[in-house]
Amino acid sequence: MPGSTLVESNPWIDAGAAAPYLFLDHQRGETRVAGTSSALVGHRMRVPGDARPRGLWGEWTWDGDRLTARVDPLGYFTLFVYQKGGQVGVSPSIFQLLAAGADAEVDPVALAVFHRVGFFVGGDTPFKHIKVLPPDGRLDWQAGRGAISGGPAAPKSLEVSREQAVEGFIELPRAVIRRFLQDWDGPIALPLSGGRDSRHILLEMAHQGRLPDTCVTFHHGGRVLNAEVQAARAVAERVGVRHSILGHPRYRMRDAVRALLMTQLCADEHAQMMPMHDFLSGSDYAAVDGIGGDILTNPDDWAAGFMERARRGDYEGIARGMAEGHGGVISREGHRGGAGSWLSPDLDDAAIARIAEEVRAYDAAPDPYQAFWFYHRTRREISFVSTAVMGGAAMVFCPYLDPDFVEFGLSLPWSVTCDQKLHDDAIFRAYPAFKDIPFASGFRNQPLPRLRVHRLTNTLDSLRIAALAGQGGALAGMQAALARTPLKRAPSDVLRMHRDMVSGMDAAEARRLMALEARLRQAAPKGKDVVSEIHGG
Repeated sequence: MPGSTLVESNPWIDAGAAAPYLFLDHQRGETRVAGTSSALVGHRMRVPGDARPRGLWGEWTWDGDRLTARVDPLGYFTLFVYQKGGQVGVSPSIFQLLAAGADAEVDPVALAVFHRVGFFVGGDTPFKHIKVLPPDGRLDWQAGRGAISGGPAAPKSLEVSREQAVEGFIELPRAVIRRFLQDWDGPIALPLSGGRDSRHILLEMAHQGRLPDTCVTFHHGGRVLNAEVQAARAVAERVGVRHSILGHPRYRMRDAVRALLMTQLCADEHAQMMPMHDFLSGSDYAAVDGIGGDILTNPDDWAAGFMERARRGDYEGIARGMAEGHGGVISREGHRGGAGSWLSPDLDDAAIARIAEEVRAYDAAPDPYQAFWFYHRTRREISFVSTAVMGGAAMVFCPYLDPDFVEFGLSLPWSVTCDQKLHDDAIFRAYPAFKDIPFASGFRNQPLPRLRVHRLTNTLDSLRIAALAGQGGALAGMQAALARTPLKRAPSDVLRMHRDMVSGMDAAEARRLMALEARLRQAAPKGKDVVSEIHGG
């Protein structure tokens, strides 16, 4: 339990049809009300003497005359707002709004963007009349009229040396983690990957003398360990912390459907993380998530080319580069254009223009691509790790999303970050005794056996789930799952199901999908039943 009243936690993600919502219909001077008049959803922390609330959260209040709704300053909590005519609705569940009567008219350009880069930009969703509140966003609605305000703070270039940047990336997370450990006296679970962000958090917790109760790493290979697990185990053993491995083989299609519904049809990822969700949901753990650390510390391999294009004002070039990169990852050999050329071929120009419009908004930032990536892909897709995958935990703590750290990271000049080694330098300087342990790239995946019984059972379960999730009956669902597409099998299944769910949406379909999500969730193993091995501690 929290050690002080500074922590507010209201998990909602596994509530299904009981997830909170408010739907108002103002007609001829009267307002009909359905749902909950006020709610706080997510996880929020308040720091004494600081007006900026931390955490990922949304809230709303209806007093019988005026509706107000807000989200966290970064807008990383996805709070959906429906507005059409005299109707308005708010909820963290898009399906609740649709089930309550929200117009399910699709937004073709928003979907075309999603097909090309795998996430929605700005406040877009698959549906024309449903939006997401922006960073520091606020909805004010009264007597059938509403307005949304807010938006990200504009990053400003900071005059700082590389030496100062390294120190900043040590001291700012140190202060944030210290404050959290003082305020939370319950158990802590740290999802530990083979990368930098979670390793930094673990080593800092060890530095402060309080280890997590367990580190958790997922993979789907049983006792055959991939590079991520090997790297995570190596650092966990050195620190001396309990390390739980979530390695039981999973049913791929089942997890893909659950992830689509858990992310409210707004992401094409996270199916691989469902064992983490099942481990944390309903637990007493505070989950510590390293979201944001990568994009705030190091640009990716595309960043240099995109910086050159930004300097020329070629924002359509950046948009096309992102679309080509995403398409190349998910396409079968010989196919170009990714999902866009398959699902929305006539909207290529409109989609590129929409992406370019959002990137151009950060023209004055030290690194426009970094700022766009932080406020769009990380905020609109990766954030579901914190709010949905881990959102069923008792608390979710995201140290790299502290406002001071975000402001610092987005303000660093390109010359300080361009070598992609800033985070490495900070970790090695702060914790030199661990410098010899490689990250995941320094390990090799152990080979899986060629003959695996789970392959057969996975195929059969995939057909069963396709029959349950598809529209037009069980046979049509299985035929759709077996049809050949230009994409690799896993992204093809996700995007095909996404297309069918969106295009066939109405109130009855929303209720059917919520019931399906509840059925799959209840059938899944939970907590310790997801754990395949435990080491150390």
